[in-house]
Amino acid sequence: MEKAAAIDTNLLVLLVVGLTSPTYIERHRRLSPVYKSQHFELIRDIAFRAPRLVCTPHVLTEASNLLRQISEPMRSEIMGTFKAFIGRAEETFIPGARAAESPVFIRLGLTDAGIVSLEPSDVILYTVDHDLHIASSERGFEVFNLATFLHE
Repeated sequence: MEKAAAIDTNLLVLLVVGLTSPTYIERHRRLSPVYKSQHFELIRDIAFRAPRLVCTPHVLTEASNLLRQISEPMRSEIMGTFKAFIGRAEETFIPGARAAESPVFIRLGLTDAGIVSLEPSDVILYTVDHDLHIASSERGFEVFNLATFLHE
């Protein structure tokens, strides 16, 4: 079975905003001035090529809070895209108590500890977070830190 793709919260925000409208990327306070439409194209291509996209409820919750940090009517459009994304994504439940037992919880927090608690043999992780990259690599994940590609 092919591995699913898991993306961190920042990349999920970029993906959903870009799927709504690439022009919103430069207007979204959680994305601008760091990300541009070409960065969205990279994560979009990764997401569309993956056999499945896996998200934890923690990632979805954090992304929801970040996605809403834009004015109307863009907020409603973005949340509509996010709703459709949630309907297609494979949600993998990691109990908060289990994630909190992860050795990385104190350093990385609940959302990233939940990601690291996924099964490394089932997913390829894409991130822009150096600490998450290191922690997931140490746990045996196939992980790609896109920060070097996105911030060139």
